[in-house]
Amino acid sequence: MAKRILILTDSISAPAYAPRVVTLCEYLTARGWNCHVFSDCEHGNQPFSAPFGTWHHTAYYQSGNTRLRYIADKLFGARERQFQHFIEQSVDVATFDAICCTTCYYFPLQTTRRLAAKYSKPFIVDLRDIAEQWGDIAYNTHSVGSSQRLNKWLHRWFTAINLRARNRVLRAASEVVTVSPWHRDLLSQYNPHTHLIYNGFDAQQFVPCDKASESFVISYAGKIYDLDFRDPRLLLDALRQLIAEQQVDPKQISLIFHIDKASIPALHDMIAGFGLLDISSISGYIPPSELLPLYYRSSVLLVLTCQSTPKGAHGIMGTKFYEALGVEKPVLCVRSDEECLAQVIRETNAGLAATTTEQVKAFILDKYREWQKNGFTRQAVVKEQKQRFTRQYQAAQFEQLMESIVQ
Repeated sequence: MAKRILILTDSISAPAYAPRVVTLCEYLTARGWNCHVFSDCEHGNQPFSAPFGTWHHTAYYQSGNTRLRYIADKLFGARERQFQHFIEQSVDVATFDAICCTTCYYFPLQTTRRLAAKYSKPFIVDLRDIAEQWGDIAYNTHSVGSSQRLNKWLHRWFTAINLRARNRVLRAASEVVTVSPWHRDLLSQYNPHTHLIYNGFDAQQFVPCDKASESFVISYAGKIYDLDFRDPRLLLDALRQLIAEQQVDPKQISLIFHIDKASIPALHDMIAGFGLLDISSISGYIPPSELLPLYYRSSVLLVLTCQSTPKGAHGIMGTKFYEALGVEKPVLCVRSDEECLAQVIRETNAGLAATTTEQVKAFILDKYREWQKNGFTRQAVVKEQKQRFTRQYQAAQFEQLMESIVQ
């Protein structure tokens, strides 16, 4: 008899449509599992479904009075209670073998714990992001009022409340999964059965393809939000120097950013300060259908981050790195986190996690000469290591954990 798994997740939205949970559901369905996925659409997002498994969605924030609903959620857990009611109205939870919750931060952890306790089901928690990873960086702060000081105070208060509630869920979970060695080590203090399953790339989609390009393209497609956190200064300084030293021809260089609209003005001013606007293109996100063509015509793919410090960010390993690894394009990580991401870049030989301008200059010049010779670049990644970061490999890791709790 097919095993039944109830998968609860936060919002599944554009542009990525939660590839971790989507690949997991696809893999498990092909392996004979019966999967029901429940998600809650954020305000303005469209519901998502796939041709495998059964997909359910609700929309707590879709109606009016979003700010009041946010406060009701934070103070009284209204969203979690509505989500639990929706699930119990949609399926017979008692018929499932196990529950899996995969989320950024908190929602729907409480729903998962309540359902698991009510129906005596084992459950797995997969945390893709946690509040502690940002250190003192003011990231993901929700604006409740017009006062910045009030918003920061409320954010700290909500975070403290949610962390206590989250940790109670972690202690009750059968297994806990997270995305970097740093995350695993931190969460292990709440549940010793904490496992590392990295994020990754779809091996069926992100494959190498050598295409000649008329220019040497350095590109970045993703969020910035805070230039102190995702900091391109080492790259900009290196390009400025290489052009001034006439080691590269600026007419052959294209620096392309597709980023969140809120970050465009600040990045524009930063690039202008380095005198590189003439070679730069800065615009909003591109559709998923345009992402691979951008990767294929790029000579270097940027990964923007910052150095990990005691009070700074930790364990941040964005999906753009894994996609670059999949297509085997040279990765330039600026500035190196000198932690988890830098370690994986070394292990896979995916490119450079840079700490100095001189390192970036040497890397860019090497790839520039490769492009001049071949019309494209290709990174000689370590194939055995690359395989560890496919979403299909990671789905198999999840299945092993699920098998262990339903036996």
